[in-house]
Amino acid sequence: MRYCSNISFSFFIIIFYIFTFFFSIEFKNLMKNYSKIFIYTIITFFCFNGIYSQDKFPNKNEVIAIYPQLGYSINLFSTDFSQFQGSVDCGIFKSGYGSGLMGLLGIEFKYNNKISFSLAGGYVDRSGLFSIENTLPVRDDINSGNVEFVTTENKLSAGLGYVEIQPDMRYLLSDKFLNGPLRLVFAPRISFPVNSTFLQTEKILSPDNATFKANGKKEREIASGKIETITPFNYGISIGFENMLNIGRGNYITQQILFDYNFPNVTKDANWKTFGIRFIAGLRYSIQKEVKQPITPPLLPLPMPDTTIIVEKKKDSIPPMIDVEITGIDAYIYKGSYLMATLPLVNAIFFAKNSSVLPAKYILSTVKLPSFIEGDAVGLHKYIIPRIISIMEKNPDSKLILAGATSGKENEPDGLKIANERADTVYSEFMKSIVGVQNIEHLHLEKRLRKTSSIYPKFPSNQDYEKGVDENQRVDLFVEKAPLQEYVSLLKFAEIRGTVKINVKSSGLKDNQIITIKPSFYDTTIVTTSNDSFNIPIILPYFDVTGKTILDVNAKSDTIEDNDELEIKPSMLPVREIDLDLSKFEAVLRFDYNSSVLSEDNKGLLKQMSELLPQGTTVIIYGSADALGTEERNKQLEFERAKVTKDFIQSISNDKFIFITDVNKSKFPEDTEEGRFLNRSMKIRLR
Repeated sequence: MRYCSNISFSFFIIIFYIFTFFFSIEFKNLMKNYSKIFIYTIITFFCFNGIYSQDKFPNKNEVIAIYPQLGYSINLFSTDFSQFQGSVDCGIFKSGYGSGLMGLLGIEFKYNNKISFSLAGGYVDRSGLFSIENTLPVRDDINSGNVEFVTTENKLSAGLGYVEIQPDMRYLLSDKFLNGPLRLVFAPRISFPVNSTFLQTEKILSPDNATFKANGKKEREIASGKIETITPFNYGISIGFENMLNIGRGNYITQQILFDYNFPNVTKDANWKTFGIRFIAGLRYSIQKEVKQPITPPLLPLPMPDTTIIVEKKKDSIPPMIDVEITGIDAYIYKGSYLMATLPLVNAIFFAKNSSVLPAKYILSTVKLPSFIEGDAVGLHKYIIPRIISIMEKNPDSKLILAGATSGKENEPDGLKIANERADTVYSEFMKSIVGVQNIEHLHLEKRLRKTSSIYPKFPSNQDYEKGVDENQRVDLFVEKAPLQEYVSLLKFAEIRGTVKINVKSSGLKDNQIITIKPSFYDTTIVTTSNDSFNIPIILPYFDVTGKTILDVNAKSDTIEDNDELEIKPSMLPVREIDLDLSKFEAVLRFDYNSSVLSEDNKGLLKQMSELLPQGTTVIIYGSADALGTEERNKQLEFERAKVTKDFIQSISNDKFIFITDVNKSKFPEDTEEGRFLNRSMKIRLR
């Protein structure tokens, strides 16, 4: 009877202080409840005194523990921002606070009598509120006409919900703390936002008779919506304590207090750090292996005195076995420089039909741009605005013309009006994006941008095709006095190259039983069914002159496997050095629609490339065309584009190179405007 009453009362205490948190919305009220939480927790601890105190933790028969948890999070924000994308700048927010419920489901494994590891996942509400007061002089146009000071409060409410994954380590500090184990909890965390909204309001605090003209009220909404720049991947750490209250059979009701810190900012465009204090109650349910009683074997009768027992020994079967061994290596250090080319750039921004709203795929932030040496040129088109800002930053004399256009009045009746609006939209986004540029003072970007508009683009696509209509709904970005691409970049490299010899032996396997071999230094799995040897090529990056490199290999067949490893010291290997490696060079030069005329920019870049190449280099030129137009015309364009490129290089190089021309068969996807633009090109490779 005492057991049931104590358990019921303890659950009541836990539920009571969780609801106390839930209805304490303001941070000041939350602070007042800290003393109540402490008292309730201590009462709960003592309510379990004397219950199953003889159970030892952890139970020696435990296999795994299931761990549902519910709790409440106090959210604290350390900030230094005035706005993020979508919000309005009303001053600098320095701090904020909030609260929310959370729920996790975890599993726990016992490592030894002191340490356990667990993995939990669930939802955590990290919402909060910011506020700032501003006092401004305002003229009273209705009553006195005098200038009075009006004090307003600007509130920014952020609704933030995360799916969090929390692997943690739990260390047993004491097995008899208030009749239950006390454990230290340390947990790294990763989280992904599933809810990110905000509401920004402004309220007049004084004078009492002041109201907003727009609605005649003392409070108004300034902005709201989804936080578009929310950091998509978050990570942090938690540390705290857990007290476990024994309810018998290896099961525990747990109480935790965890202190959280998240490393990245909440959004990509604001200095916004989050801290947290979580109070969590949970049920730790133990799953244990069945303890079987030993079975005493029956006594066998003794043989009769004159009986002869003949035991026929069966032929022993051979146990299955695999033996893999690295038997040798022939390697060297390969050093030199790569000649690389930056990815091609489509200098246009495409719009939906009859729209001047910038599509959501375009990224405006200039912070942490990806590399434009290698990658997906179509996918990286979304960085067109920050990439052009970066080009203009490197070329202070450059200028940019924003040329808005349409697909004609038969498709877009607003005509020149929507062309102007598209140019205005792109101009506005350029001006917003330069905020992230470090050397913004010397850019004077607003003086170097010029807008123009026309019904059709300067180089229109064929509107006999639906995709051609889509392509003309755009703003062209014409950059003057600066190259859109840097086709020649020298990159130093060092690699470990050579051949590794591996032998595989097996016995006791079934006929034709497959053996898979996975070397750590080779990206392909090798399959065999018998004893065999292999010479495997290796190409490994080489960074540390004084260190060592470990090569390892695994051979496996069903449940049987074997491993071997070999340590090599790169400093002992011979060095082969070359002046220039051309194997990774690939340059794409774009042409205008239905044209095979080389632009002046492309001629300059081809001259620069020719000066860097050694005598006797083979230049392979692939002509390319997109799918718009007739098949016959596209084949003609492919041939012409390769030929004019070859003729131009030949005219400036004095028979310095060997030329091969061909048709480009590995083209960019045709389902996007930028993909079709990139296919109107020619590709250069070297060897």
